[in-house]
Amino acid sequence: MLLQAGGCPSTLRSGSRPQQLFRNSPLAKVHHGKLAVTFAAQKPGFSSGPYPVPEGPVSHFYRETERWPTEETVPLQQHDLDQQPYVDLIVAGAGPAGIAAAGRVAAAGFSVCVIDPEPFAHWPNNYGVWLDEFQAMGLEECLHVIWPKAKVWLNSLPDGEKFLDRPFARVDRPKMKRVLLERCAVAGVTFLHGKVAGCSHGEGSSEVQLTDGRKIRGSLVLDATGHSRRLVQYDRKFDPGFQGAYGIVAEVESHPFDLDTMLFMDWRDDHTHAPGLEAMRANNEKLPTFLYAMPFTKNKIFLEETSLVSRPAVGFPELKERLDARLKWLGIKVTRVEEEEYCLIPMGGVLPKHPQRVLALGGTAGMVHPSTGFMISRMMGAAPTVADAIIDQLSGPADKATNAGSALRPSSEAEAVRMANAVWRATWPLERIRQRAFFTFGMDVLLSLDLLQIREFFRAFFSLSSFHWHGFLSTRLSFPQLIVFGLSLFYKSSNAARSSLLVRGVPGVFSMLIELVPTMRFYYPDMTSLKERKDAIDAAARQASVTAQLQSATTASAPEASEVSVETTLTVTK
Repeated sequence: MLLQAGGCPSTLRSGSRPQQLFRNSPLAKVHHGKLAVTFAAQKPGFSSGPYPVPEGPVSHFYRETERWPTEETVPLQQHDLDQQPYVDLIVAGAGPAGIAAAGRVAAAGFSVCVIDPEPFAHWPNNYGVWLDEFQAMGLEECLHVIWPKAKVWLNSLPDGEKFLDRPFARVDRPKMKRVLLERCAVAGVTFLHGKVAGCSHGEGSSEVQLTDGRKIRGSLVLDATGHSRRLVQYDRKFDPGFQGAYGIVAEVESHPFDLDTMLFMDWRDDHTHAPGLEAMRANNEKLPTFLYAMPFTKNKIFLEETSLVSRPAVGFPELKERLDARLKWLGIKVTRVEEEEYCLIPMGGVLPKHPQRVLALGGTAGMVHPSTGFMISRMMGAAPTVADAIIDQLSGPADKATNAGSALRPSSEAEAVRMANAVWRATWPLERIRQRAFFTFGMDVLLSLDLLQIREFFRAFFSLSSFHWHGFLSTRLSFPQLIVFGLSLFYKSSNAARSSLLVRGVPGVFSMLIELVPTMRFYYPDMTSLKERKDAIDAAARQASVTAQLQSATTASAPEASEVSVETTLTVTK
């Protein structure tokens, strides 16, 4: 129901739904691998960045969220282990990452099984996104609120209010889950109710064990279990920072926020100056938190007290206490809490060991922005890249099977390892690894800032060009562009802030450079150098040229051969 006037998002640019006919056609069985890549290329999906800023004005838009999908509204195919003990891809986890990738791989003609104890469970975390990101991925129909602009409060002084000319939106989680589950259902994804306990590999296949003792085998395994990281392995200690948040979707008597403006950050601390809150004020000065607010209507709003990053995490009771004090200061009286959110997001830390036999996507792959905590847009943008890499690798054994009549799966453990390595290279290419190292450096700086310093940091940050602060928040800047971003931030900072950045940043720069050293050489085991790739391309071009010349010579000599044959025939006849 449309409650607020404004421009309705256009229809999903996802095109028509994939045809089930492809999966069952004889043609698919004969040329499974070759058609898979072609079909995936034709299929609509979530495009990855860069994300262009939409042109023209954006109107405020609001509608109620959908109801969560159920077994009755989206019938899913249950997996029968007796009938199908082996599949091409096993996906652990039915969150956004898991079902986005599962649907895309299955639509290319491969068998995919998703393992999850509750495939219809509600996704608990609130997803706020920049509108241009979801528009670029064709997912604007999965938004239920759009704000034409956002705002930041640095402090209560006249120059403490900053407006951000970039539309923001809130994801309709039930609708997005329905859309992704429907794609899975149409593509033929099967679902196995259960919780994964472990995984083993050998002879070109992987076996996933469930906690109840059941087992399923497959060519490749994708861990999409979020921050629980059920199957991926680490070769170093995982020591992240944490973003903690306590939030509510609430009905209120009233609130002081404009409906067309999303409150992105409010670093004001006036609410801690009340008598009896001296301890809260002192703690907030050391470990500051901010208000993140999404006004839906005049009487309905999402309010969240957020710790940007800390180590250890700020506790939920303290976050709730600070939010209560803030609401009292703002004069907001809550009449009913519709939804309560406890959010704890690991940020930064080491990536899973890569490559490894288990693949990963989303939080379990380390795709959370180390400096901001944003993930949903990054993950939804990466899903087609990872899925298409899986499709490409599964197509190799299928092509060989078509030509030689062998099984449609890896023939050896060495082949399966090469397949997994190739997918990891697509998941974490060198440019993304370098980019993440810079973001982790940014997180380490933020971990050390108190309230006054963090205000100065964001004063400089939001005074940068749109290209730089948009690109930083949306993970679209390359590593050289991030270096320019860092220098621009330093230039825009006050003298006091520059001194603070130097003191806190120099040690982090050395740590970042140490992390980057491996990316300057052969980062992945079977990775070739640029010169080797160029030599291979040149050799292939020369071979193609020779082949073309031979074919041309053969064609040219064919008429002469025909004439000789005719003359010989006439002579014999005479």
